[in-house]
Amino acid sequence: MATAPKKATIRDVAKLAGVSYGTVSRYLNGSEHVSRDASKRIAAAIKQARYTPNNAARSLAQQRTLTVALIIQVESNETMVQSSVSEAMVGANQVLGDAGYQMVTLIANSSESTRRIAQLVNSDFADGYLLFSLSEDDSLAKTFLATARPVVRSEVSDRGDLPYPAIDFENREGQRAITRYLLDKGHSDLVYICGPGYSPSALNRLDGFKDAVGDGYDERRVYYADDWEITSGEMAAVEYQPMLDHIDGFVCANDNIAIGVINQLTRFGKRVPEDIAVTGFDDSPLAVLSNPKLTTVRQDSQLHGRAMSETLLRMLRGEDVESYYVELLPTSIVERQSA
Repeated sequence: MATAPKKATIRDVAKLAGVSYGTVSRYLNGSEHVSRDASKRIAAAIKQARYTPNNAARSLAQQRTLTVALIIQVESNETMVQSSVSEAMVGANQVLGDAGYQMVTLIANSSESTRRIAQLVNSDFADGYLLFSLSEDDSLAKTFLATARPVVRSEVSDRGDLPYPAIDFENREGQRAITRYLLDKGHSDLVYICGPGYSPSALNRLDGFKDAVGDGYDERRVYYADDWEITSGEMAAVEYQPMLDHIDGFVCANDNIAIGVINQLTRFGKRVPEDIAVTGFDDSPLAVLSNPKLTTVRQDSQLHGRAMSETLLRMLRGEDVESYYVELLPTSIVERQSA
């Protein structure tokens, strides 16, 4: 009875192609980090060895799905089109794809969607999770406490019950710096438009404003927005309309809010920055489309997504990452015409 020929392996392909096992693995996973010459040799070796990849069997054997879930919690549909979200998704997907993982995006925008996501997490459908824009006062985060899969958060939080590494921006430092920028230019009567209270980033940026104004901090000069949208900025300017003859600066928690403030101030006949200066945060594409162009704090959102994914990959490789590890990415002031 004839013996069935031995099935070719990745190592057989690597030997025929004259490359390493890892190079063949990256080629099979669709990574861009394989040279054109190596790709041609690997393709020829696969044909010569009659190698057939069996990704499903390999994943099951290793108890891996080669999937990473990016879970985004949003309070409004407008949040999804903000550049800070979309650019972070691009950065994360690029790093994960290069490493052979497929990123899937799940949106938590209702109690039903949150319940469905919890069911998926409990079934271990993904090898790891990136938690983006997670609410400070929601139970979604606790869903992940029961999973053995690695988890990385996008924001630093004071919550002690979430033992996940966090990759965030220097929100507090960035807001402190741009507030001092206004103070140094002689703007002393400032109002702060805070982002929604469920967001850790909003609260961290508020702390930066408090740091900058010091003893001059006045809770009556803080407006708490319901969301991150332009309409919230417009509503804030309306709230302070009776005081606009004295106010000489609005410090805003993001660019959308700042643009809303500028729009409403213009309707009230106030000139920006001649009468009142306005600053934002994010340096979104809208910052250069506003009139006047927005002075703001720049953050690299694609870098944010990449850094989150790189930390998750370290954990997936079994490297030791402390549960409460924090990495803060730099911010910088971009000077334009609004302040």
